[in-house]
Amino acid sequence: MTITTPPPVPMVEDSTAQEVRATVRSLLDARCTPAFRLEFVAGGADFDDALWSALSHDLGLTGLLIPEVLGGAGASTRESAAVVIELGRALAPVPYLSSAVVATTALVRCARNGSSAAADVVARLADGAIAALAVPATQSFGDGAEPTVRATNTGLDTVVLSGNVKQVIGTADALALVVPARRGDELVLALVTADTPKVRATRRSNVDMTRPTRDLGLDEVSGTVIATGVEAGDAVTTALETGAALLASEQVGVCEWAMAQATEYLTVRHQFGRPIGSYQTLRHRAAHLWIDINHARAAAIYAASTLADAVADHTIAAALAQTYCGATALRVVEETIQMHGGIGFTWDHPLHLYLKRAFADTVVFGDADVHKSTLARLIGLAEPTPNPVHV
Repeated sequence: MTITTPPPVPMVEDSTAQEVRATVRSLLDARCTPAFRLEFVAGGADFDDALWSALSHDLGLTGLLIPEVLGGAGASTRESAAVVIELGRALAPVPYLSSAVVATTALVRCARNGSSAAADVVARLADGAIAALAVPATQSFGDGAEPTVRATNTGLDTVVLSGNVKQVIGTADALALVVPARRGDELVLALVTADTPKVRATRRSNVDMTRPTRDLGLDEVSGTVIATGVEAGDAVTTALETGAALLASEQVGVCEWAMAQATEYLTVRHQFGRPIGSYQTLRHRAAHLWIDINHARAAAIYAASTLADAVADHTIAAALAQTYCGATALRVVEETIQMHGGIGFTWDHPLHLYLKRAFADTVVFGDADVHKSTLARLIGLAEPTPNPVHV
């Protein structure tokens, strides 16, 4: 009997990913200073146009997940994860995850299945245009949520859409919206021009002001059908899974920034004539965080690599990464604030922005409980049942 061992999946960054990270970090270190982040939040903008232009036009990073035949770079989720980890580290206010990852993944899937309308939009996304998948920010690839938009036929490939979608990420200045809708008993995916007057977008008051969301209302809006049935469902599921897998990289970026801040502060802050990092309690707390961050990094790289290499357990890897990385990022930032003492609680220090991002990210693309249930189902474990309450 011959036993075939599958090729190992990398759990560390390769040289290409390291080069991508170095390039992106050089740009972000120059532009995303602590003062810039605080000024951006105070200004109330959705994203920074100049930074988005630099990422898309100067570096060409918005086309990484777009195949060369559709006008992109033909890279993989491994390289995109390298970009996302640096964007998370800098808390960069750009719609990269929602547009260049999630919406792009859905549109590329539809274009490969023969949709010319999707292919046209994909080509423009490679040049820096923005698109958004019109699903709630908290929707997971494993929860099977029903669309809240209804579609009515008006032609062979056109529908009229009506309904509301709450808390959608990345709709500001979007060229197009990718809208899942129910047409009778069939799921359809429709392409809508975002600036049509019949699309209402109301900005919400979010915890994380660096990643705003909007409630969308569609009042008999015309849309072009780009996928139906199983193909539409696969496009949405794949997009959300890719988003969840790469969100783990963003969370690792948040961890890395917080750990760097904690290490620096423990070194320069003196108490009783010695650095506070020399005290065993703080030293051990920092060491435990370092271990947790390395575990999170391995999970995030594994999730991106399984998608890049089309490994069979890529869905398991995405659920596992989100089960671990979200809670880790929040804990690392909370511990960093504690280590900073009083300065960590001030509005002038950017730590509160990272705390808000880490907190918000624990529910983006589904919370840990949702992903634990998905993981249990995928690996054949029974989901836990609530303990009975005895009165």
